[in-house]
Amino acid sequence: MGTHRSDFFSLLDNEKAGAFMAYNADFMGFRAQILNKNIFAHHAPTIKKCVFMEQVHSNKVELFDENKSIYTCDGLITDKKNIALCVLSADCLPLLLWHEKGYIGALHSGRKGCFSNILNEAIQKMRASFDANLDLAQMHLFIGASICKQNYEINGEVLADAKAHFKDFVDENKLDLKALVKAQAKKLHIAHIYDSEICSFEDKRFFSYRRDKSEQRFVSVIYLK
Repeated sequence: MGTHRSDFFSLLDNEKAGAFMAYNADFMGFRAQILNKNIFAHHAPTIKKCVFMEQVHSNKVELFDENKSIYTCDGLITDKKNIALCVLSADCLPLLLWHEKGYIGALHSGRKGCFSNILNEAIQKMRASFDANLDLAQMHLFIGASICKQNYEINGEVLADAKAHFKDFVDENKLDLKALVKAQAKKLHIAHIYDSEICSFEDKRFFSYRRDKSEQRFVSVIYLK
């Protein structure tokens, strides 16, 4: 993990699956679209379809269906090859899942998604869709570029709620969503957790809503080969 060029950062690349972040352009225009073409041919030539969600800051996770035209949710899973599951973000956590048996997931996890444990929702959806006895010793979680604790200040009702329910992840008025997700992953017994260790607020290669108040988004992608 960690290979990068000027326009993308590889999180996973083996004979079974690939995952990367692309930040060479604003991908917001692809929101809620399903593209029957490969817009990432330079990074991943085998991709045949790119699936973008209508992200709504929920913990809803759906199973990819060839016959569906729009996904209003914040998580997708599939066991189909060469289908790119895509997450748009600009400070929220892009969470990418790869199971060695051939299952993948892509999650958009902002504060609401983290607080409502979208990661657990994805694991339960995989169990319901693919394997009731899913072995999480074979699950790999990749945390993409996202805002880090020192740059994520909260206040008011949000701060009060965080202190009431997630006090271990609040330092004065700073919220550590990455640490929260890692704790949730460990509670689920996900064996392999990889953090890109990139703060989207600090690294100007990546779009950041908090830094720039921009509507632009980079994309995190996972696919099976």
